[in-house]
Amino acid sequence: MTGPIRVPDDTASAVRDFLKQEIPGRTSLAPSVALALPSSWSTKSPPAVVVFDDGGPSEWPILTEPRIRVTVWASGRTDARELAALCVGLLMSLDVPDVAHVRDPSSILDARDDNGGVMASFTVAVKSRTVVV
Repeated sequence: MTGPIRVPDDTASAVRDFLKQEIPGRTSLAPSVALALPSSWSTKSPPAVVVFDDGGPSEWPILTEPRIRVTVWASGRTDARELAALCVGLLMSLDVPDVAHVRDPSSILDARDDNGGVMASFTVAVKSRTVVV
């Protein structure tokens, strides 16, 4: 078999970039947005929005359908849930560049982390075309 090599797109990075662009100006919380929780994060830090790719099925070689998990760390439940809710709303209401579809949001789950922060998490199903390398 010859032809182009196709690989899954980095959908988590696309969602991170989108949230990094869309969150400012919509909340006074001024969170960081990344693919990992900063090692220096503490409850004295601004909230942190972290995007994860939890994997999922694919229609190879056309597209992948991962679950994207967004987790917000904050010093309190209200800030964590408010920011997570904003992220759900942005992902479900606006077009995300390099992502074909965003659908099926989960409800928001909150919990306390070992670092003392409160986490608020949700997932969405996304579809993303594979890319040629």
